[in-house]
Order: sequence, then structure tokens, then C-alpha cells
Amino acid sequence: MLLLPLSLLAACSPPPYTPVDTAESTEPSVTVTWPLPESEVVGCTVVTVDIKNLKLTDFTTPELEDVPGQGHYHVTTPAGYTAVWTPYALIAFPTIADTSANLNVQLVNNLHETLHDENGDPYEYNVPLHYLPGDCVEFGATPTDSDYDTNMDSMGGA
Repeated sequence: MLLLPLSLLAACSPPPYTPVDTAESTEPSVTVTWPLPESEVVGCTVVTVDIKNLKLTDFTTPELEDVPGQGHYHVTTPAGYTAVWTPYALIAFPTIADTSANLNVQLVNNLHETLHDENGDPYEYNVPLHYLPGDCVEFGATPTDSDYDTNMDSMGGA
């Protein structure tokens, strides 16, 4: 059962991701589906998100403009933040001190500006984690996309 989700993570390039519009709202939302709250993470962690009503766009595209309904997200740990435009990412923090703190995911527009709801609150999701210093041990991977994909392939991914 675990091989199907892992095979989705193993593709060399990320699959296209267009979130499902929800009938209840047209407001964007983000939920972190991995890591689980209160997990211990060493050196890195895979972060997966469920985003609704926001099309993820590659912020590295030259001359990208702010377009309503488009953006990406920032993953913040005690080591800093990482900008991400795919529904999953391997986030590294090899020099972090032993600490308990939130992993925060925040939706931003194409220009990296925080998106806010009608009350002025950011669209974000927090996951309490226990960070441990050390080398990345997530699936035995090192914190690079190519090494991550290689390790996922060795676990039975596509």
C-alpha cells in the first residue's frame, strides 16, 4: 500500500499540481499532511502539503508577475525558510540545535509576498516538531533532489 504514494514522490520532475477548487470557499488554504505533529526529525524532513484554491507556480521563472490565484509556499523551521512550488519537498536543517519548535508553512504570491485572508491573517499551517541535530536520515537520503529521487527509487518507487 505504501508503494503507490512513494512512487508519486519518486518522479524525476514533480508532477503538475493544480489544487481542487472547493465548493465551500474560493479562499486558498494549506494543510501539512507530513510530517506528523510531535515527530522527531533529524537533519531534514519530507514536507507534503494539501493546498486548495491556489495554483502552485515556479517562482524561478524569469519576469514572473503577481497573478491572483497563483503562488507557492514557504516552509520555515528554526534554521530559516525554504521556498517551494511542488506539493512535497525535502527540507534540510543539518546545523540546527536540539529544539522543539513549529514547522510553519505559509502561502505566498509569485513575488514571495504573504497571502492574507479578509481578516489580515496569513494563510498558514503550523506543525509542532522536535528537531534533532545530525545528518539527514529521511529514507537514508541526503538533502538534494537527485539523491532523494535515487533513494526513493531504491525503495520501490517508479
